Amino acid sequence: MKVYDVVVLGSGCGLELVEQSSARGLSVALVEPGPYGGTCLNVGCIPSKMLISSADVIADLERASKLGVEMRVEHIDFTGIMQRMRDSRAASNEHLAQAIEDLGGIDVYRATGRFVGVREIEAGGARFSGEKVFVAVGGRPALPSIPGLNEVDYLTNETLLEMEALPGSLIVLGGGYIATEYAHFFAAMGTEVTVLEMEEHLVAGEEEEISHVLAEELSLRMTVATGMKAEKVSKTNSGVTVEALDTRTGKYEAYEAERLLVALGRVPNSDVVEAEKSGIELDERGYITVDSYMRTSQPGIWAIGDINGKSMFRHSANVMALVAAADALEDRRVAMDYSALPHAIYSYPQVASVGLTEKQAEAAGLEFMVARAPYTSTAKGEAIAEDVGFAKAIVEKGTERILGFHIVGPHAPILIQEVVNAMESGGHVDEVVRGVHIHPSLSELIPSVLAELG
Repeated sequence: MKVYDVVVLGSGCGLELVEQSSARGLSVALVEPGPYGGTCLNVGCIPSKMLISSADVIADLERASKLGVEMRVEHIDFTGIMQRMRDSRAASNEHLAQAIEDLGGIDVYRATGRFVGVREIEAGGARFSGEKVFVAVGGRPALPSIPGLNEVDYLTNETLLEMEALPGSLIVLGGGYIATEYAHFFAAMGTEVTVLEMEEHLVAGEEEEISHVLAEELSLRMTVATGMKAEKVSKTNSGVTVEALDTRTGKYEAYEAERLLVALGRVPNSDVVEAEKSGIELDERGYITVDSYMRTSQPGIWAIGDINGKSMFRHSANVMALVAAADALEDRRVAMDYSALPHAIYSYPQVASVGLTEKQAEAAGLEFMVARAPYTSTAKGEAIAEDVGFAKAIVEKGTERILGFHIVGPHAPILIQEVVNAMESGGHVDEVVRGVHIHPSLSELIPSVLAELG
């Protein structure tokens, strides 16, 4: 049995470990059954944002009347939009394949890898082991046990990327970031969209105020039904019917559409790689448990990215890869810090958050202050007639350290970056407000919120 210095399962954030190991002259095996790049490049953040970019243009045109400009969309080339995304994805795959080849000396196993023992892998009929093993195999769409679901041709965030024809109507099961982003996309394309969410709020992990704004704005373009639990799915001549229980009234409602998108979160691929055979400890959800250095319970094995369920975003996975590389390849301890890891939702309006929510700060027993400011507190916000967007800051009393910051509105993922940078370097309010902000600009929203603290 061949023994490698390093074995990497998964070519998303795992490629960082491949590159660093190769650069150190170590023998490396990469195990990847699918296209290079992992979830983000192939079925996640990159293709979805390419599609959503077209939707944003349409939505912006529709709200232009607020600025006294009446416009209408003459034609939407859905097939062209989808093909542009697929062409870009294919080009990126080719680029990665070439980059791996250029490294030289990497043994690539184009098959599903499965543990057959501690740090022992079987892939495509070959059996080998690694002195150090990095598990970066991600996850897949969660599929609930709803009667009738397997009898209909449902979509997931992965399969919808291969669609050729735009559906006239669509039911979206779920109200998280994947659900709301694709609800925005299809509604902009002209599809009649219905969102069914079991929780009382969309994007339940966000501040309730932000969830409320997002639901109100989406409701202007589609049907949004919260507190609705899907109980049964049926195939019809024209598409699909979902029977849902209103958890507040106990009554059932039937919803019909041509297509059904199941967007109810993700599950880990720990079962696919048969992680239990390596002696790795899993949590109650099936994710691989790790410490702050990405070490698993089994010495010599690290788990990074979605497979550990810690912060399921590609930028977080990239940081995890660096943390694991420092520990495993440099014998240098750099603990993973989640306190200033931001995330964004590219729905319409956009959402961006970093740090604690108000409820989380309360649960932690912290003493804090809360400040809010609308986009219209800035001259630029007034100029673009942004009358629903706002930002919210959560700041620790006494220290004036920023604990959390949350934005809903145009360019939220960009605006929050200076807060993220400040939090990484200490997080004091002064680190933001001391900097001169261009006037008039939307960036003035950030110091505008903090000024509300007095």
